[in-house]
Amino acid sequence: MTTLMNYIPSQISQILAIRDKFVEISKQSDEKLTAMIEAAKDFRSGMEPLKKEVDQLQTRVKNLQCCIEGLSHVQNFYKTGREVEQTIIQGPSASLTNYLQAMDRIKDSLVYFNQNNTEHLEYTRLSTLLSNGLKSLHKYFDDILSQSFTPMPSDVLYRLAEKEDAISLDGTKADEASTVSLECDLISEECISNLQEISTWLRKATSLVTSTAVASTEAERKSRHHLARMFRAGVADSASTEGYQLPPSLTQYCVFRKDLMRVTLVKLREYQKTLENNAQNPRGRPGSTSSQLNISTTGKRRGLKAVGIVWDANSRRGVANDIRDVDDLDSEHYTTSLSGFLILVERERLLLDRLKLAVNSHEAHFAYSLICRSSLADLMTEGGSYVRLMSRVIGRGEFYMLVSLLTIMRRFVDLSPSFVETFKIVSTLSQPMTDLVNRFRAQIKVTLDAFLQQLQPGTGSSQVPPDATVHELTSNVLLFLEKLIDYEIMVGTALTWEEARITPETTFPYLVTVNSKPKMSRSAFGQYIFRVITSLVANIDKKSEVYSEDLSRVVFQMNNLRYILTNLKRTGLQSILDDYDNSVVDKFTRILNESKQVYTRACMRFINLPSSAFMNQFAQRRQMDSKERSQVKDIWNGINQGFASLLKQHSQLSIPDKELREDLRECLSRELVTLYQAFHDRSLQTPFTSRREKYIKLSPSEFQAKLDQMFLPAAAQIAQSRS
Repeated sequence: MTTLMNYIPSQISQILAIRDKFVEISKQSDEKLTAMIEAAKDFRSGMEPLKKEVDQLQTRVKNLQCCIEGLSHVQNFYKTGREVEQTIIQGPSASLTNYLQAMDRIKDSLVYFNQNNTEHLEYTRLSTLLSNGLKSLHKYFDDILSQSFTPMPSDVLYRLAEKEDAISLDGTKADEASTVSLECDLISEECISNLQEISTWLRKATSLVTSTAVASTEAERKSRHHLARMFRAGVADSASTEGYQLPPSLTQYCVFRKDLMRVTLVKLREYQKTLENNAQNPRGRPGSTSSQLNISTTGKRRGLKAVGIVWDANSRRGVANDIRDVDDLDSEHYTTSLSGFLILVERERLLLDRLKLAVNSHEAHFAYSLICRSSLADLMTEGGSYVRLMSRVIGRGEFYMLVSLLTIMRRFVDLSPSFVETFKIVSTLSQPMTDLVNRFRAQIKVTLDAFLQQLQPGTGSSQVPPDATVHELTSNVLLFLEKLIDYEIMVGTALTWEEARITPETTFPYLVTVNSKPKMSRSAFGQYIFRVITSLVANIDKKSEVYSEDLSRVVFQMNNLRYILTNLKRTGLQSILDDYDNSVVDKFTRILNESKQVYTRACMRFINLPSSAFMNQFAQRRQMDSKERSQVKDIWNGINQGFASLLKQHSQLSIPDKELREDLRECLSRELVTLYQAFHDRSLQTPFTSRREKYIKLSPSEFQAKLDQMFLPAAAQIAQSRS
């Protein structure tokens, strides 16, 4: 224990000594650490300027490197003209890829000079190279188009346009698809690739230059726009469609295809004329007889042109001074052009889809509009000429020219499904075509109304044929109605259009349904025939008042009415009329029969035969006083003179219809011969004179023969009188 107690103090002393030593060492460490910190602070403050100098030096090095690189790039801009000049001179046909790369360098260099120094000589050189390069590129593009595409053969397009069945949008049918190749199938892949490559480059280059020009300041804008104009140089002014600017390459393509479409349709017309000239068949003229008329279905070739199909120099006389077309306007040629136009529009769609020159449907829409522009304008101009000419010749009474409008209107109806589909692709065609169809439809209605109006009683010339035969007006009216038979649906459509309340937007969809509603059109046409015939009969009755004699008047009425009824049946107009009202023909037939009775009474007034009651008073008497004998003598003198007057006047009249002559002969025989024979027989039994042959000059058989002679044709009457 004592030992332990003695050990503790010594340990404590050691511990205290160690503590003191630690404290001393800590003080020394603090001093050294403080000295080190101070030294570090001094070093840091001394290194700050050096660090700034190093940073500045590094920045200068980087700037120097950028400057060196920029100078090298600028040197390339200044060397571009010399390095690519030979490539531009060789043209794109040598190597299109190298050529476009050279054009890229020129374009980039010009952008640099536009931004920095437009006064430098190299800028002028590059501008010239770019201008020449773009011209060569556009020319190469045009050469590819010219080598790849030619007008569709006229005979092929003609067969497609004039086939009898409906024309499909692509212009082909199952039996023709194998023989008629599409342009989009004939063009080589190499040509397509070149066209697409050029188009893509021009599109991107134009877009870049245009955006650069827009972003520039006002001071630089003039020089920048100069560069943009260079990319538009050589592009047709017609590139803008409805305010939309097509890319240069697409514009160039559209202008080429526009001209090609127009040339194709012109060659189609020339081909049709060649076919007709080779046939060596004369055209029908207004003076042609009805046997020469050949109104056949559209699409089938005919030997003679139907009257009214062609607006020749005679038809246009005095009404076409403001119309530029000097050649004949042939409505059949026009209908073929309409069909050909639709076929070509669809083929343009197929071709543009194959070439992929339009980046979207919106751009393609305007491309189609530009391609169709010239051909559409030609069709609109010619179509307007038909309408204007028809409106001007109404005053001359040349209603037969309505056939030209009806022929075209029928083709519009036949093509209406194709038009509806085409409008979905090229909507800009809808309004002008709709306007044109409505002009045709309205003019047809106006012409039909005018034709009906000129038949009203009291209108027209009061001249009548001296022989009371069929009036020229009657034959012309029936001939006109006969022409309309082949256009029954067109006439009915024009007459019922306002009643159907068709809006412009639904014009072509309505035309699609027209052929499926023949009964409505037929009924409307039948009503029109009824109105025309009714007005014609009233007009003829009014004209008959010019004749001073009742006999001439009634013969004139019967001749015309019989001609009307006969031709209604012969031409098929009666069946159309019956569909509207099957009692109309019966009414006119009754009028004719009543006229026959009027005719018989008129003839009887000439002869003035006594009645049976007058004869009966002398039947049982053997003696007559002088007054009675004189009375019988006067009767016979009146009969002889009246019969002679009847024969004379009747010989001046003409009854061309054989059946009508026979009916009238039977009526007179039934009425006159019976009375004449009765009076003749009573006179033989009556002692009114000792010289009966002086008064009774004709026996009943001779009287009958004289009556029969009245109804012989004029040539037969002359021959019989000579014999």
